[in-house]
Amino acid sequence: MKKMSKIVSLAMAAALAAASLSMSASADGEDKIEIAITGGGEDSMQLNTATGSYLNGLSAMRHLYEGLYKLDANSEISLGQAASVDVSDDKLTWTFTLRDDITWSDGQPVTAQDFIYGFDNLAAQGGDYCTILSDVAESYEAPDDKTVVIKLKQPCAYLPSILAFPSTYPARQDYVEQYGDAYATDPDKSVYNGPYEMESWAHESEVVMKLRDDYYDADNIQVGTINWELITEESSALASFESGDYVYSDMCPDEEKPRMEGNGLVYTEGDNNYCVMFNLGENGNDVLKDENVRKALSLTIDRDRIMAIRGLNDEIGVTLVCRGYVNADGTDFVDYCDPWEDTSAYEENCETAKQLLADAGYADGQGFPALKYIVNNDSRKEIAEAIVNDWKEVLGIDSITVEKVENFSAARRAGEYDLAYYGWYMDYKDLSNMYSTFINTESANSFYHSDDYDAAYAKAVSSDTEEGQWEAYKECDAILAKDLPVSVILHSMNTYLFNDTNYEGLVYSCGNYVFTYLKAL
Repeated sequence: MKKMSKIVSLAMAAALAAASLSMSASADGEDKIEIAITGGGEDSMQLNTATGSYLNGLSAMRHLYEGLYKLDANSEISLGQAASVDVSDDKLTWTFTLRDDITWSDGQPVTAQDFIYGFDNLAAQGGDYCTILSDVAESYEAPDDKTVVIKLKQPCAYLPSILAFPSTYPARQDYVEQYGDAYATDPDKSVYNGPYEMESWAHESEVVMKLRDDYYDADNIQVGTINWELITEESSALASFESGDYVYSDMCPDEEKPRMEGNGLVYTEGDNNYCVMFNLGENGNDVLKDENVRKALSLTIDRDRIMAIRGLNDEIGVTLVCRGYVNADGTDFVDYCDPWEDTSAYEENCETAKQLLADAGYADGQGFPALKYIVNNDSRKEIAEAIVNDWKEVLGIDSITVEKVENFSAARRAGEYDLAYYGWYMDYKDLSNMYSTFINTESANSFYHSDDYDAAYAKAVSSDTEEGQWEAYKECDAILAKDLPVSVILHSMNTYLFNDTNYEGLVYSCGNYVFTYLKAL
């Protein structure tokens, strides 16, 4: 690995002038700092706002682009490209007036039409988030260059969170149409309206972002350059963090986390799940299209043992969504739903699983076909191997192999697997965010489709009462529990590494990380 620029405080800059930290002077004389971070590999660095769906790319897009709202320095949702918003008395019409000082990186002004095109392109591209706005919006328009009007199907208190999410950011029609599938795959194949523009992209290696001098808040931003290293090896990321090369890493081997507590490791609210995903698409093995087989595999996962292996304050998953979402009565949604299975009755579950597998024609695992279970890092490989061992010991299945693949995201999208690690980080604090992942998902979530599920979800997002929404989401959860496109194993805390000795101001929300507000101590 090439040596990265070390990150040091401004107070030490003079003493460490010979070190690798790079600084440049801004127009007003304020020094800008250069940082190096890592947050995933090349295949997840998807920078097309209409189709990107992986945390690495979503976080990168929060630096390169900006929506009507943004994440501010306090991790709150605040106005971004919009100067003001007016909400009608019935809360169904939101009228945004754009700032006067917003431009694209080529100098052209950002217009209301750029937002409308971005919304239309999102829906047309059919990506994982293609309905994130249309689920709640009846229509949208730009009556002039400075005004965006969004009319809702029903009041939506979390609309600012949706409009702060990268999928709803504006897009320049000329660039999208010129480059097609290659749009946003290199620095010159897009323009940027956020605080940073991409200077270079050495594929499989590094993305370099530079602060835009013409960004409206540039004078208040200390970070002038972000070197975004594209790696997937957890041990390499940890070594570079400990050596001082990285100020941030979202990777730390699980076995090293106890040692890193107090040395840069941060635990934070998870808002995610950790699952086994079954390929129900045309490329998936037919054996997994049998509900009895999926149920048998799910019942025999020893979740208590998985929790012990990880040792990371996890909670066993009994619903798709994690704890922390409470209604007006104070009831947590997890307790409001029926559990997918009784995880406390493991021995009884195993006996049930044996019978289910026999009913499917594979008694004691005889004749069970060879399957490939793919993961994307060593920690998940260890867990997958433990799960496969459960299936061997309990069900007699010895034909499933675990493989860590380099281009995991691409392989999963293409359906080049039988089973895979699956986890979903919520992007905003609303139940719709988790349950929408099984609507129009194509390759993202098991190639699963259910008309009953779609109807239940539609009821949830259109209900104007909390009780109506929760009942419909409960129905969604029950359908998933029956169909099992994924088997939920646990809900985890998130962790990341951050050099809080020399820096402050990291913004972290629902698995997304923003370095715009970083300041040297």
